[in-house]
Amino acid sequence: MKTIFRCLLESAVYTILVLLIFYFLPYTKKEFLVLNLHPLEIVVALMSLRYGTYLGILSSFIAISGYIFAYLHSGNDMILFLLKFQYYKFFLMFLFTAMILGKFKLDYKNREEDLKKGFEKLENNFQEEKEKNQQLLDISISLKNQIIRSGGSIVSFHNLKKELLQSKKDDLYKKILEIFRQLLDCKVCSIYSLIDSKLIRIFEIGKSNMGKEILLDSKNGERFLEAFNKNTNLNFPFDISGKQPLFIGPLYDKNNIIGFLGIESFNYTTGEKYNFELFKILMEEINEILQKRGDQ
Repeated sequence: MKTIFRCLLESAVYTILVLLIFYFLPYTKKEFLVLNLHPLEIVVALMSLRYGTYLGILSSFIAISGYIFAYLHSGNDMILFLLKFQYYKFFLMFLFTAMILGKFKLDYKNREEDLKKGFEKLENNFQEEKEKNQQLLDISISLKNQIIRSGGSIVSFHNLKKELLQSKKDDLYKKILEIFRQLLDCKVCSIYSLIDSKLIRIFEIGKSNMGKEILLDSKNGERFLEAFNKNTNLNFPFDISGKQPLFIGPLYDKNNIIGFLGIESFNYTTGEKYNFELFKILMEEINEILQKRGDQ
């Protein structure tokens, strides 16, 4: 509504200025009605280019009103205005000017908006690709560091097997979690003991979002229950709530599952396949140690 009012006001002001300059001043008063390039047409052209077709047509009606005022003020008959082409042609010229230039303005505006949207899309895509590239660089550096650590840690792990066999049970679990943290670069890792269908967290690294006690047949224990039923190591999709582990591995005493080792989060989100393969290897080694220890 403000745009319409502004267009009407500007058209009226410019029309009055044209009448003051080209009609009321004596220089062009006699020729005003038959000027070849009429100044009122220039007003219509400017308004059409600025506001588009529809408001340009409104501006043309204001311009023709100014022309009719000058026509009648000069003592001419309105009937002759409708009969003589040299007069009413201006009405048609103003309308055609408004429609043609207004259409040009509309097409230009649409192209401008399309280009703007295209540029914004390209800019967004560029930012997304830039962020992805930065993430890949960070992940690449992290993986390289992890591989370097893994090489040394695997050797260290084999050297520690004898020490783990002789460790007390509490120290054993602490050392196991520390090995998983170093090798897999995990943020949160926990060991749960399984007693009468209830999981009890006995050790953890990081701050777990899961409960200290979890019923195996509850919603929070459904991933552990699946690992229990399938009797194998499993990996799961990322849980938005952060209350479900990503990797779960059973811990055995002979052939009986006595607990689980669960990893809830990592320091980065890629390399999952590599991590899970390494996780399975480590779980085999840990369970081998547990079997050799017996009830020690």
